[in-house]
Amino acid sequence: MKNNINRSLKSSDGEKKMENQSKWRAKIALACYFALIGGILLGSLILELLLFGMRIDYLDPPFPVALIATPINETIILGITLLFTKYKGSGLKELGLKKPSLRILAIVPVLAVFLFLLGLGVAFGQEIVFGPDPTAEFLAKLMTPTNSLQLIVMIVFSLVLVGPCEELAFRGFVQKGFENSFGKMKGLLVASLLFGLLHGLNTLYAIVPAFIGGLVLGYLWQQTNGNTTASALMHGINNSISLAIVYFATV
Repeated sequence: MKNNINRSLKSSDGEKKMENQSKWRAKIALACYFALIGGILLGSLILELLLFGMRIDYLDPPFPVALIATPINETIILGITLLFTKYKGSGLKELGLKKPSLRILAIVPVLAVFLFLLGLGVAFGQEIVFGPDPTAEFLAKLMTPTNSLQLIVMIVFSLVLVGPCEELAFRGFVQKGFENSFGKMKGLLVASLLFGLLHGLNTLYAIVPAFIGGLVLGYLWQQTNGNTTASALMHGINNSISLAIVYFATV
């Protein structure tokens, strides 16, 4: 009887230890965030070396550089996220990779349209206050598809790479860590701010729209009980809409 009790206590202690190990907090979430920044900068270096090897001028490429940059950056983002997740003794389940319900699948596309319109409104507001983004033309050359095949490939990238990889990182790991330390509201605000600041690596004009986008995606993530699949789908659809609108506006 005594041995059974001891085994039960040891089993309970072991389960608690595993649970505490997998419940990461703000410190490790922030470390992951800085690792993601370093990874993205590394991805930029890899991209420049590839273009140099292909004898392509980075400032005047014959095709949108995003076709190469997207798989490089998103693979790095996913790899770093999974390394931190494994370090905490967790897996994709703890990052919120769940099967979405039919209700979620019906609502998410509508919310993605709302997010796109919200971001568009914020971008227009910034131009009114601060003037046009001086880097807009250059970024458009790097990111805008020039034919229908490129558009299809970049939409596929948005849905299967950008949405899932970035949401597993920023909602599944980073936001979850800050929420474990500061609670849902503060955790959402901090994670969304960091999400916005990261997009400032492209252009400072992207910080506020990305911050607001992070708030919407993070709130959806909370309301779906940490379902990263839902926020990933919304993220991917939002980016796809942006690509399609820009493409058809410039054809």
